[in-house]
Amino acid sequence: MSILIRSSIIHPTITLMQDCYGAPEVIGKIGTDIQDKKCSWLVVQALSKANASQRAILENNYGQNDAQKVAAVKQLYAELQLEDVFKQYEEQSYLEIKNLLKEVRDMPTEVFEFLLRKIYKRAK
Repeated sequence: MSILIRSSIIHPTITLMQDCYGAPEVIGKIGTDIQDKKCSWLVVQALSKANASQRAILENNYGQNDAQKVAAVKQLYAELQLEDVFKQYEEQSYLEIKNLLKEVRDMPTEVFEFLLRKIYKRAK
């Protein structure tokens, strides 16, 4: 069960990263999570790491359908190094799932390993 829970957490996080940083021709859409003011992993991380002035940038720009405001949010994400934070989170999650798979004794793990390969460091 822990494998499913961990996988169900990392998968949407990867999708949220792609929404923000993925090229539309690769992911098949133009990401609008910032404009739509979605409560994404990125904004939660930003709020948890932001100082008062950075938080003000989020409050003044997040959820606005304006290219300059979206750029300001993405610039703040870069300042907070959220892509690096995500890469560490993704790697840690991958290793945790791999370790959990090693402990499985009463069922085949191939389907979990297949799914893990599909989501780990995916580009689309």
